[in-house]
Amino acid sequence: MIIPQEKLDEIVQASDIVDVISSYAQVKRRGKAFLALCPFHPDKNPSLNISQQKQVYHCFACGASGNVFTFVMEYDKITFVEAAAKLAFRAGIELNIRSTTPDVSNEISRLYEINKSAAKFFFEKLQNVSGYEKDFLTEYIKNRDIKKDTMRKFGIGYAEKEWDSLLNHFKEENIFTEEDIEKAGLIIKNEKGKYYDRFRGRLMFPIFSENDKVVGFGGRKLYEDETGGKYLNSPETRIYSKSRILYGLNFSRESIRALDYVLLVEGYMDLISLHQAGFHNVVASSGTALTVEQVQLIARYTKNIVMNYDADLAGIKATKRGIELVLEAGLELTVVTLPEGEDPDSFIKNKGKEEFEVFLNNRKSIIEFISELYIKENKLNSVQERTDYIKEIIGYISRIPDSIKRAFFIKDIATKYGLYESDLRDELEKAIKTFKKEYYPKSSIVLPEKKTFKKQDKKKIDRAEIDLLDILVNGDNKAIEYLENNLDVQFIQDETVLKITTELLDEYMNEGKIDVSKIINKLEDTQAKTLLGSVSTAKYEVSKSEKFANNNTLLSKTERKLTNYLKVAKDVIKNFQISLRQRKIDELLKGGSDPTEIIRLKREINDLQKN
Repeated sequence: MIIPQEKLDEIVQASDIVDVISSYAQVKRRGKAFLALCPFHPDKNPSLNISQQKQVYHCFACGASGNVFTFVMEYDKITFVEAAAKLAFRAGIELNIRSTTPDVSNEISRLYEINKSAAKFFFEKLQNVSGYEKDFLTEYIKNRDIKKDTMRKFGIGYAEKEWDSLLNHFKEENIFTEEDIEKAGLIIKNEKGKYYDRFRGRLMFPIFSENDKVVGFGGRKLYEDETGGKYLNSPETRIYSKSRILYGLNFSRESIRALDYVLLVEGYMDLISLHQAGFHNVVASSGTALTVEQVQLIARYTKNIVMNYDADLAGIKATKRGIELVLEAGLELTVVTLPEGEDPDSFIKNKGKEEFEVFLNNRKSIIEFISELYIKENKLNSVQERTDYIKEIIGYISRIPDSIKRAFFIKDIATKYGLYESDLRDELEKAIKTFKKEYYPKSSIVLPEKKTFKKQDKKKIDRAEIDLLDILVNGDNKAIEYLENNLDVQFIQDETVLKITTELLDEYMNEGKIDVSKIINKLEDTQAKTLLGSVSTAKYEVSKSEKFANNNTLLSKTERKLTNYLKVAKDVIKNFQISLRQRKIDELLKGGSDPTEIIRLKREINDLQKN
């Protein structure tokens, strides 16, 4: 599917990159620059630099770069066309994209189509299963109290016990290769090179992305003779990252917004049982520990989280870790604690909706939750035990970024336990220092002069070539025109720099200006996108002068404005000319040529250096 360039231009004009990224992550202004925690790697200090002027972003820690389309594609794991459609919808622009044939134009779209086909296959198998499997499944679903409407809404299906049931289905379709299906995590290759189904004899739960795409599956074990754990999830793929997915969010997001809180549970059946009971603002972390990315995802819909993990030891441990992450994100948190041995699924079945609402309405603060745990374990009797309890609570409070909120917590503890606020504040300061030391061992921001481009390490790019790109991206028309008239392709040694330079100069000659965001769309090379993004959003700039090869002085963006780019362009061309002659000299020396030509080239170098 091809979207006309004029329509893409309209989408770009209506989609400011700072506004778009702000809907995914918290963006902070630093002067004229914008910074955010990078969502593409575990980021502790804001390392994602956003240029509103050029409409591009670049992370100096992991190298992620691009424009507004790239960000949405990478964050939501969708295709370019889908990202354009999402941005168009956001901006109220009509695209009228319709297609009845599967999109197999690239790997990501193929993975989506494979998962969609597999989900349909599993669902139909559950509806049409026969023989002893039908009797077994009918009884199982009845015991789990899964309604037909729920099965349809959540796409619940069945993976047969055969080793190649799904594989044979794809062979009959004859659309996707075995390698593509393996990349989707649905089949596995054995030691003999033969493929077989990953999911066998399991109740299948399609895992949807935030925008209703099937990205993976969770399979619940049904038969005792099947190997593997109780639940088997799809492996990580290009479209499925467990740490960044919340099961059920695609169904619950509107209810979360309307009620302004989310009920966070652990498993698929916990969510489904609550959903059937009328609690629609529920998401599940799919049986894994809560992650930073999942908390950030929730924060896009509400600042209020209600945790309801299992009451067993593993559930309590997961709850405590979740508390830390939620507090660190500056969100509001309360906890629902069900009777021991119960989880949301079993409680709804045994006690019903009304009884669950009682527990939900009496949810506890973190102080009450931790206190209850200590009381339950009979650990609040001695002075030392009470001290340990207070220190644990203060440890959680130390993770809250808002100092005023921390102060209110300290006041509450002091009042509740008859302690001096000053003593608690001293302990809090110690905890904050400890937390910062653990959480911020060092900045994740990597300044360009130390490690310019993470993926370029195999071959260091010459400083003059970096300056060349900087002039084209940030320089004025006089400097760019000077480069256009004096630049020779022989000067550029790095292939990636040459690709970018060619695109930038073509854009300048055709349009009379350089639109970096537009160029990033044209570049298919990931290294090229990373390099261009870095040059476009660099927080600091290496000082340029006639001595730039040896000058490592850092300039701020304010000082950078004063750069005489025409002078820098002349210096760059001069140094290119010197380098070209030096390379020729090196070649002549290796070949044992007549020294006359070498002497001539050296004289030319001396003349260039004097000017």
